[in-house]
Amino acid sequence: MDFLDSSNVSGQTLLRLASRGNAIIAELVRLSEHIPGIFKFDDKAVQRKYSDIILDFNYVGRADSFENKIENNPVRLYT
Repeated sequence: MDFLDSSNVSGQTLLRLASRGNAIIAELVRLSEHIPGIFKFDDKAVQRKYSDIILDFNYVGRADSFENKIENNPVRLYT
């Protein structure tokens, strides 16, 4: 049986999963071209002000540490 045959459920599922993943990646690339200037940290003063709450993918592995840092910050940047 051909892997991509329409009657092969696992092949069709894998094909659908890969196409959805590619669509997500394409959308992220498209969105990355339209990032507002405030998030690019062009201004050092803005970078210092928001660096504690604008996070990168390091957040995924150390979420508790980042959350505690934000919660214990006496300066509220948001309401």
